Formats: sequence, structure tokens, C-alpha cells
Amino acid sequence: MSRCPCGSEINYTTCCGRYIDNQESPDTPEKLMRSRYTAYSQAKIDYIKKTMHGKPLEGFNANEVARWAQQVTWTGLEVVKTYMDESNEDRGYVEFIASYREQGKDQSIHELSQFQRHEGQWFYISGKQVKTPLAAKKVKISRNAPCPCGSKKKYKNCHGMGKG
Repeated sequence: MSRCPCGSEINYTTCCGRYIDNQESPDTPEKLMRSRYTAYSQAKIDYIKKTMHGKPLEGFNANEVARWAQQVTWTGLEVVKTYMDESNEDRGYVEFIASYREQGKDQSIHELSQFQRHEGQWFYISGKQVKTPLAAKKVKISRNAPCPCGSKKKYKNCHGMGKG
């Protein structure tokens, strides 16, 4: 069994696979966010669309999103924090950093996502980019450090192959 791309250290089938393959619905905003990251990493855009509600669906172009998702290599997910809205138990937030490689460049998305529970199911309803200080963006990964994708391989033997 292969490990889940979300970085949970659990195999795909018992982690995000059970949500993406329509067996269950995530019961927390963090599980939904992790499963959406995994769906992006596998270019399973139907799941991405199915788990959106409201404004994000306006202008959503599944073909463009699929094309982009297939052009990048997802290299890791870091959940910075999760919390629930104190005044509304059906609203939760997840701040995360999703790392990927596009056209030979390491990049990341640092976002605070908002999730809403509707009829017992969680949906992504909005996201705001979190400004990362410049110093944090220029982190150089040592060739002998563990790869940030969570593979437990050295960076040089994983996503750092062929670099420097």
C-alpha cells in the first residue's frame, strides 16, 4: 500500500482515498483540506469541484484546473493550524502550506481556507493567501535532509534528484 500524499503517514486507502473514492465524507475541515490536496496531487478534479460550495464554484473551469494540476509535482503539505469558529460550529478554518514544483521551480501556496458544514457535509467556501515573509520563502533544503514530501527519503534521492 502506498502512503497518502497528504503527509499523514497513513496509507492512501484508509486516509484520503476513502473520501476521494466516494466511500465517506470528511468529518472535519482538516480532513477535507487534506483530501483536496491529495485530489489535486492526483488531478482528480471532480472531487475538488464536488467539495466546493458558493463563490469558489463561480468561474471554476475544471479543464484548466486539471491541466494545471497535471503540470505540477506536489511535494508536500504542512498544516500550520486548524480551528473552529467559536460562534458557529459549522464553520472551520485551516491554514496550510502546499508545496509543489512547476517548470523546474519550487513553489508553494500558503492559504487560510474557510470551510462550511452544510447538511452534515463539509465544503470549501473560500481561501485567502497568507503573506509569507521573504526570508521564509528562500529556504534551501539540504541535499541530505529528509524530503519535504514526507517520503522519508533524503531530498537528494527524491524531489532533489538532479539538482546541484
